[in-house]
Amino acid sequence: MPDQPSTSTRTTSDDAAVSAPPARHDRPPATGARPLVLGACAILVAAHLALRAWALYPSWFYLDDLQMLDDAERSGLGAGLLLEPYDSQFMPLGRFLAWVVTTGGDVDWALAATTTLLLHLLAAAACVWMLVVLFGARWAVVPLLALYLSSAMTLPAAMWWAASLNALPLQVAFFSSVAAWTCYLRTGRLRWLLVTLVALSFGLLGYVKALVLLPMLAAYALGWFAEGGPARRARVLARRFWPALVGCTALAVAYLVHYLLRVPSLAEETSGSVAGGLAETMLGRSLSTGLLGGPWRWSDVNPPAGLADPPDLLVHLAWVALALGGLFVVLRRTGAARAWALLAAYAAASYVLLLVTRAPVVGEVAGLEYRYLSDVACAAVLCVGLAVLPLAGAPGSSRARDTPLLLVGVGPRVLTVATVAVVVAGVVSSVLYARIWHTDNPGETYLRTTQAEFAGLGAVDVADTVVPDEVVPGYLYPFNTTVRLLPVVVDNARFPSVTDRLVALDAQGRPRRAVIDPVAVAEEGPRPGCGWAVREGRSRTVPLDDTAFDYTWWVRVGYLSSAADTVAVEVGDRTVEAPVDAGLGSLYVEVTSAVSSVTLDGLSPGTTMCVDVVEVGTAVAGGPL
Repeated sequence: MPDQPSTSTRTTSDDAAVSAPPARHDRPPATGARPLVLGACAILVAAHLALRAWALYPSWFYLDDLQMLDDAERSGLGAGLLLEPYDSQFMPLGRFLAWVVTTGGDVDWALAATTTLLLHLLAAAACVWMLVVLFGARWAVVPLLALYLSSAMTLPAAMWWAASLNALPLQVAFFSSVAAWTCYLRTGRLRWLLVTLVALSFGLLGYVKALVLLPMLAAYALGWFAEGGPARRARVLARRFWPALVGCTALAVAYLVHYLLRVPSLAEETSGSVAGGLAETMLGRSLSTGLLGGPWRWSDVNPPAGLADPPDLLVHLAWVALALGGLFVVLRRTGAARAWALLAAYAAASYVLLLVTRAPVVGEVAGLEYRYLSDVACAAVLCVGLAVLPLAGAPGSSRARDTPLLLVGVGPRVLTVATVAVVVAGVVSSVLYARIWHTDNPGETYLRTTQAEFAGLGAVDVADTVVPDEVVPGYLYPFNTTVRLLPVVVDNARFPSVTDRLVALDAQGRPRRAVIDPVAVAEEGPRPGCGWAVREGRSRTVPLDDTAFDYTWWVRVGYLSSAADTVAVEVGDRTVEAPVDAGLGSLYVEVTSAVSSVTLDGLSPGTTMCVDVVEVGTAVAGGPL
């Protein structure tokens, strides 16, 4: 049965449009090819999941991933964890999944990768649902699905697990909300409005950017499910679908109130220079090439998070191809320009959000990060479909022009070749990106080395030091310290303030005997062969050759004791009791204060301790254990 607009939108009166029943012909026409089309879609989804599994399972955690696991391990599952923002992001869904991963044991990457794969499955299934709901189970939806599933634009946000906890719920929400919203606009049934609100809520629990879906759905309704001027379209839709106006407004207001009251602002002051540079990198280079299977080349200056680095020639060719392709569709079909405008508006919204949040801090290079564009791939699939396929039950549906403005057409064979080329390019770009994560993740190399070296050592007393920047950068302090990072990956690291066997990690993550890089040392003692003698009932103050300023220091006392005993050590503003062994030994005390001397006291009768070394400084890695 041919597509036709609903009865309500064909009336000449706004009131009649409101009171008219929904059209009977509000669904895409059924075709005998439905089982074959759905089978082809299932094969594509399976291939997509296989490729993503190949990319994910050999990879590992990165930066924020470990901090989220640490937060979940420390807090446990509860409102305190779920409602706590992370890096100015309200993401209870991500917090919950992080807790799930902690139940598998320390740093269970296989479980984390599996959660990501399940979210991929939900997003792919939601995309199939949206395409079939909007355009019917026709063969034309298969290439649209293939374009989404093969796009390298969605991979960076999936490989970085913490980013996937934002991006993938948003993709699920995008496709699901559009499908349910279309059913609601066609039928007016409240159950579809409820499904739409549930889908939007799912997205909002993962990523604040899901708020962009609300104006996008409104623009979709105005552009495709109403007729007349802008004011009349808005008036008719508001009267007929007033429950949606109330429900969506209530959801947005409730979310924004909570966000503004409980979540630190993401907004940063920006500048015109950043705005222009970001537009060039994000929209001019990354988006244009990503829509056609790019970027074809990645920069690994910040491994493993590769940045889009398309060759200049291919950037120019991509723009030419997009411009010619978009113009060709506009000249051949009515309503196509509206679809391109919707895509441009969605991409512009993504640009503005990045401009006022991350770009002022990171700079224009943020535009080369596809994780900020992953949902634009979803919008591209929707808008290409709206431009080239009929949308049943929608008066604003794209249609072939009665008299094409361009008489030259393109045959199915050309379209097939072009689609296959974009899909293959997207797969190649994805494989190249995943290989960076497989072969060049400094954090993984460092921490896996730590895990292997700590295995079987028993309890290890570790100095709290800063790990290399390529493992965890300084801006994530204090999570770049061993006291916060190591308990996430090993279970036998201790961080005492007094010990006789101190360990420090070297640049490769290996535990090594700690040595002190001194800023002050003991003056030479008065007793030859002993240095500073300590006996029962007599305290001994060992002066330093300089005063160590107020800071966190390790103090090493090197001694020779006549017997095992306990000694009181006064360092700066702190006094501790520590055991000493008979014979040669070292005692390490952590102190946060200025230090100009060390006082020793409290030995048992008959015990003598010679102290010839006192060093105050930072602990660094020395020789093997």
